[in-house]
Amino acid sequence: MTLLELRQIKVPFIKDSSQFLRAKVARLLGVKPQDINKLVCLKKSIDARQKDKMIYFVYNVLAELKRDIPIPKNALPYKPPEELKLSKVNKKIKPLVVGSGPCGLFAAIALAEAGIKGVLIERGCPVEERIKKVESLWKEGILDETCNPQFGEGGAGTFSDGKLTTRVRDPRIGWIFKKLVEFGAPEEILYDAKPHVGTDRLRTVVKNASKFLLNAGWDIHFRTKLEKIEVERDRLKKVKVNGDWIVPDLVVLAVGHSARDTYRMLMGNGITVVPKPFAVGFRVEHPQSLIDEAQYGKWAGDERLPPATYQLAYTFKEEKRGVYTFCMCPGGYVICASSSSGKLVVNGMSYFSRNSGFANAAVVVSVDERDFQEGVLGGIIFQEQIEEKAYQVAGGFIAPAMRIPKFLGLKIDSDTIVSTYRPGVVEHDVSKLYPEYLVKFLKKGLRIFGKKIRGFDSVGVIVAPETRTSAPVRIVRDETFQAMGVEGLYPAGEGAGYAGGIVSSALDGLKVAEAIIEKYS
Repeated sequence: MTLLELRQIKVPFIKDSSQFLRAKVARLLGVKPQDINKLVCLKKSIDARQKDKMIYFVYNVLAELKRDIPIPKNALPYKPPEELKLSKVNKKIKPLVVGSGPCGLFAAIALAEAGIKGVLIERGCPVEERIKKVESLWKEGILDETCNPQFGEGGAGTFSDGKLTTRVRDPRIGWIFKKLVEFGAPEEILYDAKPHVGTDRLRTVVKNASKFLLNAGWDIHFRTKLEKIEVERDRLKKVKVNGDWIVPDLVVLAVGHSARDTYRMLMGNGITVVPKPFAVGFRVEHPQSLIDEAQYGKWAGDERLPPATYQLAYTFKEEKRGVYTFCMCPGGYVICASSSSGKLVVNGMSYFSRNSGFANAAVVVSVDERDFQEGVLGGIIFQEQIEEKAYQVAGGFIAPAMRIPKFLGLKIDSDTIVSTYRPGVVEHDVSKLYPEYLVKFLKKGLRIFGKKIRGFDSVGVIVAPETRTSAPVRIVRDETFQAMGVEGLYPAGEGAGYAGGIVSSALDGLKVAEAIIEKYS
């Protein structure tokens, strides 16, 4: 038996089928289709660079042959990816994981795999209750500050597109993806070049991940908040949770980027926190058909092609500013993602089917310490000021919105705004939400993007504001993943400033768990 890997196999999308792919692989290997015992897709992507002629699916495959053959030039001996092995920890320890987003969940899952039993706490509520609370926010504008699109089982990613793309190259990611599939994610994520789960599937994944932990002997407590920590002689001594002091052996701090009160509490207890760059802007929403036509040309609308995506960026080198699109949601929705009364923030979300008929993405400009007040929390204050202005426009969670061409100073025939955002939008000059000099960069960016995607700057609407692209601070840690100068406290994930998105957050949680396992093995 021979195992061979073939890469960059192009198949016209109109001919895409397992039979066609098998026949093409057989032809490339110089064997008959029946000589291939098994064909496994390792990666699948789309090549639309020649869209005027044809669009291709591009495959990397593993071919298992029934007989040995000389290895042809267009194939490689298959080398299976390195398997992640977690050592067993026999020593009894009591870890406390704070936060049930991707980082906290995967830190706990890895610790459980090592035989460690601990406690996971989450300030928000279980996912089923959370769905009802979020629907109440979107339908009636009623916010629960402890259970909302930011806080609750699964973290902020639960109400997102569920994108699993990452620029990080790490063998641990394969382990994470396999776990996600075990918990109910679609198997396509194992090979799709742009994998996504969708908010509907993510809810199932999150529930099953929690069940895994419970079956492994973990305790999970919802509506349970970390209120205070006490450090003595450079060691975490105890923590206050819902009014009670407890003494864990260690704490994995995976609170997410919206836990602003936690940042303030940590600083008040001498934990080293520093400001970091992030980005602010708004959501742009276009008909999905416009994006499909730009990316697929004459093939737009063909049901065999997924809703088209885009990723746009431009750097103003002299000014040291970047404008870019972020968290693009094909066939998605713009959502209210607020977690604090009196503050409005939006985000993007889609279901697995991606069939809303609209495409949205954040268009944001980079900001740093040049732009906000002095002090570590200047970035948070900057975010809050924008969110408060947006809330005050309509006195609630009705979002300020305007047509893109009007934002750019172009004449329009109507102010009518069509948006997927709930509980609704109100026409408003969104430029008044941001410093004038940042608005100039956002306008320049939109015009540049309009040259890359026809209609991007002349069709569609803006819904504002998008302020929480990443954490505005970093909780400094040392080479052992522990907070600088504080043994036993492990800041992790997006909220700690070491990740951005579902996969990198899960990966950071896994790395922190590995450090803990190594320490106690």
